Amino acid sequence: MLGRGIMFGEALLIIVGLLHLLDQGIGQSDTCKLDKCFNCSVSNTSQNCTNGVPENCTIKAFNVTIQINSSLPVDEGSNVILTCVHDLPNGSIRWMKDNVLQEERSGTYEIKHIIRSAVVHCDVESICGVFNYNVTVEVKAANNMVIILICVGAAAALLMMFAIGMKISLRRGQVQSQARKRQRQQNMENIHSTVNTVTSYY
Repeated sequence: MLGRGIMFGEALLIIVGLLHLLDQGIGQSDTCKLDKCFNCSVSNTSQNCTNGVPENCTIKAFNVTIQINSSLPVDEGSNVILTCVHDLPNGSIRWMKDNVLQEERSGTYEIKHIIRSAVVHCDVESICGVFNYNVTVEVKAANNMVIILICVGAAAALLMMFAIGMKISLRRGQVQSQARKRQRQQNMENIHSTVNTVTSYY
């Protein structure tokens, strides 16, 4: 009976020890090492990142920026690809366009057939906090005046060609009419000549 009691006690101690280790592991998964988020002049392992800025420590200058696949302003109707670049540890990305949360969660966000300017945010959430960057994607409107001038020029060229064609056609008609008139006159002269010849014969 005494042996069973000792064995039960040892098993209980083992179970308690395992639970303690598991509890420590779970706690560590929710925290981070100070050197990931802070620059500390004195080593301090008793405090984690979630307890604020420790003494003798300053938060690291993390960088978040957005790269665009084309220069601004972009052409109206084009596709714009934005890439969120950061140096945060284990950062998760969230995109917002004109203060509206987007479904995209990767480092690349595409705006298809953009028609107006938009403000795009890249929020990066990590164990060191939330950092963000925003950029205004300006849209260059299509140059409608140039299009109008091209259309007017093309229409004027067509009208000019039509007018030249009509003038050539009229000139040709006049030439043909004059030729027919001369032919009729020649025929009449031939007839008169024939009549005169016959009359003189009799």
